[in-house]
Amino acid sequence: MNSDREKDYPLLANLSEADLDDNSSLKKMLSLIGENKRVIDFGCATGYFARLLSDRGCEVIGVEINSKAAKVAQRYCEQVIVADLDFVSLNDIFSEKLLKKKFDVAVFGDVLEHLRNPWQVLKETRKLLKPQGYVIASIPNIAHGAIRLALLQGKFEYQTLGILDNTHLRFFTNKTVEQLFEDSGYQIDVIERTKLPIYSHSNLIPDIEKKQFDRNITHEIEQDRDADTLQFVVRAYPISLESKYAALHKQYLQVAEQLHQSESQLDNLQIELQESKNQLQIEHTEISRSQTQLEQTQAQLQEVHTQLEQTEVEFKEAQNQLQKNQIQLEETQNQLKQEQTQLQQIQQQWEDSQIKLQQAHSAWEHCQQIIKAMETSKFWKIRQTWFQIKNFARWRNNQDFS
Repeated sequence: MNSDREKDYPLLANLSEADLDDNSSLKKMLSLIGENKRVIDFGCATGYFARLLSDRGCEVIGVEINSKAAKVAQRYCEQVIVADLDFVSLNDIFSEKLLKKKFDVAVFGDVLEHLRNPWQVLKETRKLLKPQGYVIASIPNIAHGAIRLALLQGKFEYQTLGILDNTHLRFFTNKTVEQLFEDSGYQIDVIERTKLPIYSHSNLIPDIEKKQFDRNITHEIEQDRDADTLQFVVRAYPISLESKYAALHKQYLQVAEQLHQSESQLDNLQIELQESKNQLQIEHTEISRSQTQLEQTQAQLQEVHTQLEQTEVEFKEAQNQLQKNQIQLEETQNQLKQEQTQLQQIQQQWEDSQIKLQQAHSAWEHCQQIIKAMETSKFWKIRQTWFQIKNFARWRNNQDFS
């Protein structure tokens, strides 16, 4: 913390725990600290968090770079030490009395990112903690989606508040937060997050318009777990030989339990695999049978298709023959109509001839009657005698000439 970059802190004199929502880093830190603890609050500002701790029965010592804020914080702290941790060590600012009475909890509420060497401060803090003591810290997330999208636009603009606070010297992601505490001799057992949507138009992050970016880019960033993480809130314990052993033993038990579960799952999976293999074999047999049936059906279908094609050819030929027969039938019908007409004419002529024949027969019969009548008459007899005399005379003449 640099005194040239001191900020004016809000007093928040009336802030109560009831005013804090579950997404507040203060609420999360209070929950992790608990009650009736001896606490050293680094960067205590005007003491608003110390007051909340006091309400929980905690004894608080504050450390603050801003002397004006430190005076206000004295109302809520047993003691406030004004110091710039970038230039003094904790051993220099704590009296022997304070060093003897160690702390249950050391709090770094949005402080570590302001320090030139937060690793060294965390290492020195270990000496202030009781054997079961721990550190509670809130740290801004530089990998927030709004920061990433702003960088794609070529922007990294400091602000008066938020992730890009103009007094921040260090920037952390989830991975580098874990690395910070591990390198400083701590083991994190709890890491929580406060959330702030990427496109929330808050003064804590760059103002981003989603429509200015390719959809694939925004989608990929939004899928990251920490894309909307504003702060990491961690609880970390100093690592000693005993704690290392305890941690390793705990990890061993966890790994052993996971191994046991994995073995059980493997056994179950092997059983399921064998059942699946058996089922697969049955299905394979059924598929082979179905394939054979399908091939037979395809062969039959091909035969039917061939027959159908032949039938279509025969049908077309029959259709053509039928058309020819229809034409011939129509021609025959026309000829028949003509012949019927001629027959009707011949029949009419025959009927006329019959009538004429009847008339001629009647006339002939009439003539016969006349002839018979004439033959029986005297004139006819005289005529017959005349012709006989005439024929005889002709014969005599022919005899005389000869």
